[in-house]
Amino acid sequence: MTVTWTSGYDINEAVPLVQWGLKGDAQKKSSAGTLTFNRNSMCGSPARDFGWRDPGFIHTSFLKDLWPNAIYTYRMGHLLANGTYIWSKSYSFKSSPYPGQNSLQRIIIFGDMGKAERDGSNEYNNYQPGSLNTTDQLIKDLNNIDIVFHIGDISYANGYISQWDQFTAQVEPIASKVPYMVGSGNHERDWPGTGSFYENMDSGGECGVLAETMFYVPAENRAKFW
Repeated sequence: MTVTWTSGYDINEAVPLVQWGLKGDAQKKSSAGTLTFNRNSMCGSPARDFGWRDPGFIHTSFLKDLWPNAIYTYRMGHLLANGTYIWSKSYSFKSSPYPGQNSLQRIIIFGDMGKAERDGSNEYNNYQPGSLNTTDQLIKDLNNIDIVFHIGDISYANGYISQWDQFTAQVEPIASKVPYMVGSGNHERDWPGTGSFYENMDSGGECGVLAETMFYVPAENRAKFW
């Protein structure tokens, strides 16, 4: 299981880690890797100029050797330079079934969702009020869902980096409970001369950097995960 979160701590300031284990049992600690990017990582406007926002630091930890079909609890944290820990609230998930287990697995697959303002306020360009209906329904049915596949056109940030923060906050109740896997669509990846499937400017200069950094994907070629 992969756990990813964002913070303002560089690895020179604090050590990122996840505390986790079987529900009710002793908890262990796993380290996390840290990535970030800057304006020059973007391929063009608006992501590189007026759409830019510092993303902070993206931390990813891998929880391995999980016992099948079990409930795990976890929380993200940082070991500060003064030796103290700071922690998030606790979350939980259910691990995958036993290999070969004859069981019902409930899968949700969709694309082109985006995000929206909960209070109905205006935003820059794209506005997908239907995304609130989708996330609210998934949250309501979360106990009946085993995995979610979001197959492209994820946040529709289109080069406005802060929109990714809004999107991840909107899906956090889902992605913190069940596996949430993504594929890159034209609005995440496409930009001329970058090897994208189409040679257009639909990503707003992101050219896949945001999607590939904020969501881990199990692929040798993450730049073409579609």
